Amino acid sequence: MMNDTTTVIVAKNFLTPIDEILLTGRSNEEAINDSMAFSIQSAASVSNMADRLRARANKIQELNTENSSLQRMLHESQQEVEKLKK
Repeated sequence: MMNDTTTVIVAKNFLTPIDEILLTGRSNEEAINDSMAFSIQSAASVSNMADRLRARANKIQELNTENSSLQRMLHESQQEVEKLKK
């Protein structure tokens, strides 16, 4: 029961009938422990996703900067070619 799919389902407050059957047999203490474990796994998943999004945003910014630099170089090269043609 402690896998990513179940964690996501519980995090969305969407329990399937099978999940309900599994949770019905648990004591209150076990249910609380599972709930805490699910919460921790959910928080870790959200944190990991945020890290990946930050890394992607940084890569996009890096590529935009490189693109701007290359566009400037292209423009300068085109101007130089025009000067040499004259």
